[in-house]
Order: sequence, then C-alpha cells, then structure tokens
Amino acid sequence: MTFDYFLVFMPVICLIINVLVQLLSFRYFKQIGLLNSIYLGFVIGILYLLFFTSFISFRPEVSLEGLSDIFVINLIGYGCLGYCYFHFINLGETARRIRILRELYEAGDGLKLGELLNRYSAKEIFQKRTNRLINSGQIIFKDGKYYIGKPTVLWISKIIIALKIIILGKRSEFD
Repeated sequence: MTFDYFLVFMPVICLIINVLVQLLSFRYFKQIGLLNSIYLGFVIGILYLLFFTSFISFRPEVSLEGLSDIFVINLIGYGCLGYCYFHFINLGETARRIRILRELYEAGDGLKLGELLNRYSAKEIFQKRTNRLINSGQIIFKDGKYYIGKPTVLWISKIIIALKIIILGKRSEFD
C-alpha cells in the first residue's frame, strides 16, 4: 500500500528536490544565475527520478516492462510539474504587470505616470532583455548585428509551439 503511494507521489517528491536544489544553488552560488539554477534543479530532479525508479527495480512484483512504464509516466508527470514551476518563477520575475504592482506596493504613496514610463520604456526593456540574452550566451552581438548563440531557449520555444499546435491546433492565442 505505501509502495503505491510512493509511485504516485514520486514526481512530487522529485519536484520538491528540484525546488530545493534550485533555491540553494541560486542563493549560495550567485554566479550560477537564475536560469541555470532552474536547469540544475530540474536535472537533479530527473536524476532522483532515475534513482527512485532503479530502487523500485529491486521489488519482485515489478517487471522490467513495468519499470519502464513507471519511469515514463513519472517522467511525464515530473516534466509537467517542472514546467509549471519554471513558469511560476518566470511570472514573478519577468512579467511586467507583476513587477509594476510590486513597485507600486513598495513605493507606498504611489508613483506618477512619468516615473513608471521612465522605468518601462521600450528601449530600456529591449536593452535589458538583449543584455540578458547576451550574458547568458543565447545571442551574440558581432559586427553590429545580433546572432543566435546557444539555441537552448530557441529549441524550448519550438517544442512549446509544437505542443500548442498539437493540443490547441494553432501556434498561439493570436492565430
């Protein structure tokens, strides 16, 4: 009976490990950066999923075929939970609406429109985003032009678009 619960909660346990690794690595190893700490936590969670699955292989009632089924199902569950966690962090860190609300709250007695426009000019937002992409190696600035660097996020976006086409039947909510 407890074994069945362990199987059901294995993705949740691995997500908890993911979150702990991400938080600890981000707080204590500042040079790793937010995005890399998220990747690290996710990969460590997958490694624990492999460890827990291999631990299950010692049980006599679990066949090799059943073991691969357990791993695939739990990997899908863990992947979905990890995806949600990534976007939970992303929402609070990069969403302008959330940041504006947070800044208004921290200001106490409000901010004037001019102050908000100075903080959120299109040019400044573009510069910050491109600097972040350059610093992470996602893009390269050479000879006055921007080029694709490490295509990791580009491939992730292509996978997300493919999933949207499969699930929603369109590339975005604007189609």
